[in-house]
Amino acid sequence: MGAVTSPVRERLVEAASELFYAQGLRAVSADRIIERVGTTKVTFYRHFRTKDDLVVAYLQGRAAIEREGVGGAIARAGGDVETALRLISEGLGAVACSPGFRGCPFINAAAEYSDPDSAVSVSGLGEVDFWPALPRLVALEHGGDITSKPRLLAGAGATVALSAATGGDLPRSRRWRECLEPYGIGDELMTACRDRHGCWGTVELMRDAGDPPFGEEDRQLLEALAPTLGTLLRRGLEQSARTAGGPAEPRPPGTLILDAELRPVSWTPPWREWLSELPVPGPGLLPPAVFEIGARALEPPGALPNRVRMRTAGGRWAALEGARLEGGSDGVAVTVRAASAEETFDLLCRVHDLTPRERELAALVLAGLATDQLAQALYISPYTVKDHLKAIFAKTGVGTRGELVSQLTGAATAGGDEPT
Repeated sequence: MGAVTSPVRERLVEAASELFYAQGLRAVSADRIIERVGTTKVTFYRHFRTKDDLVVAYLQGRAAIEREGVGGAIARAGGDVETALRLISEGLGAVACSPGFRGCPFINAAAEYSDPDSAVSVSGLGEVDFWPALPRLVALEHGGDITSKPRLLAGAGATVALSAATGGDLPRSRRWRECLEPYGIGDELMTACRDRHGCWGTVELMRDAGDPPFGEEDRQLLEALAPTLGTLLRRGLEQSARTAGGPAEPRPPGTLILDAELRPVSWTPPWREWLSELPVPGPGLLPPAVFEIGARALEPPGALPNRVRMRTAGGRWAALEGARLEGGSDGVAVTVRAASAEETFDLLCRVHDLTPRERELAALVLAGLATDQLAQALYISPYTVKDHLKAIFAKTGVGTRGELVSQLTGAATAGGDEPT
């Protein structure tokens, strides 16, 4: 007899699916879902150990729906590829035109954890079982494996297949031998999702060991899609960023010490507090960003920074940084702290697609300059200043200067200032 699913659990997932999709993962608290369902915290945590577990259930449910839709289209096509693609496209078009459509739920979810400067994997989407090998995999990536994300981001090409890079001899890659082959993984296809504002994520596709390798057509297709995926990820983050996190209690920085193999050694009490708000792939696991930041700190300085900015479950903006230890201890300290207003401003200006001129004006607004002062500083008329502000307000979804300051610094919403 199959397992019986609890009606309360189903209602929790149903409520979470509606709220997460409409408002974003970070904007919806567990308390709000509990209130919507009309249950208690004790009941909630009986079914889900953390909110992240509920997020996983939500995404798994959406994935099942999409697989069912694609599978149904393929079945109705009766083996005809063109018919299957047409039916899938028609289905996607119908969904995209339906009321309440907010885009792909997976892109929306991934977009809430992006930093275009560092390209660190703050979070990930997918069903994989090699999480125990993640620290070693990341260490080998940053140590100069044949294919790796750092090489991809620093190189001219945006997409690379492991089979092509190794000339069809996958064991040439130490990362594949030690971390992927033991889990039955064959070829890998990787791309960087860039637009003109930076890299907003990466896509890493993997095939089972018995499947054929990725071909040149696969690589070209993914490379052609990469810029569009980058823009979609940035726009998804834009929607998430418009939801203010609200006032947050000051919290001291937290530090985690990793050894040379990126294994946790010790930590400070504030680290535990921060960890409860950081995105993790599963219970008992550390955020993937910890290992990437740690690996970069252990290597000589390169083109990619040892820092990533992220939004926590509580809505605050945080910065994760790494530094190599000195004095005989061959390890690294990873520190998490509240992101500064300058760090958040830089990120959110790109998220909202502000032009250089709009960004310059917004920085002066944050400095407190009035309209006449802005006009003098930029050598333009007050009327032009107001036109620029209207364009910035439209891009950021605010109506006053106070709200603009709050939006671009990641603070709680403020109002009451003149609109322009």
